[in-house]
Formats: sequence, C-alpha cells, structure tokens
Amino acid sequence: MIEILEEPVGNTYRQLISLAFNICDEFILVKRDQIELSKNSELLIEELNPYVKAMKKQEEWPGTRLFGHYADVYYFDCKPELEQLLIHKAERLYQWKQPELLEDLCFYKDKEEWLITVAHENLGFIKTTVREEILRIREIEGIMIY
Repeated sequence: MIEILEEPVGNTYRQLISLAFNICDEFILVKRDQIELSKNSELLIEELNPYVKAMKKQEEWPGTRLFGHYADVYYFDCKPELEQLLIHKAERLYQWKQPELLEDLCFYKDKEEWLITVAHENLGFIKTTVREEILRIREIEGIMIY
C-alpha cells in the first residue's frame, strides 16, 4: 500500500484523478446523515444523480467504520463526464468532505480498493502492486508518496 504523504492539490490532484479514471472502473462518494449538507453539496447530488449506479446504506466503507450510524454510499462507473465533474468540483483530494461536498472519494479496480481517502483525517492510500501503476503514480508532478 502506498501512503500519500502530502495532499494532492491543483494540477497534482487533477492528474491523480485522471489516472484513477484511467486505471479504475468504479468510485464511491459518501453522504453521512449526521452531517448537514450545504447548498453546494445538494447541487452536487443533483448533478451526480443521473450517474448513480447504486446507493447503499452502509456503516463502513474503505478507511471508515461508523458505530450506530449509517451513511448513503453512492457507487458510480468511471465515465469521462464524471472525471471532469470531480476535477471541477474540487481543487484538492481531501476537499471531499461534508458539508461542502460529499465524503471520502474512493476508487475501485476490479472490485478491489485502489485509492482510499479518509478526508476528515487527511489520509490517502493507493493499494497497488502493479509496477506500471506505481511508475505512473510516481510520474505525477508534486505527488508525495511513501
């Protein structure tokens, strides 16, 4: 597992999201019931609604486990129009948290976690052992990984 040491911001964020869309086939965003939504996040949900593949009430998702609460976990296929939406809605990886946006953007490759974020904790991880993917991650200017 590769730990992201510094938050990807600006062009680094955009390159990481583009790489995730190139490698992965699915991503999730989370809406936690115990955190109010802003107007911005309500608009985001409206924009995303036509692309929702599934929505599940879950108490856990990559990097997070709730106790006594559930959240709405939205599943999406990695489509080019959604890549552009994610790139334009945020300037940095850990910006994906309520109330301004949805929470914990995570990507999956072949049903396996690939990019995991826990935005409130400023944590990000990439799970891969594929040499080509590791090299592509290292090519992203400004990415600080361990």
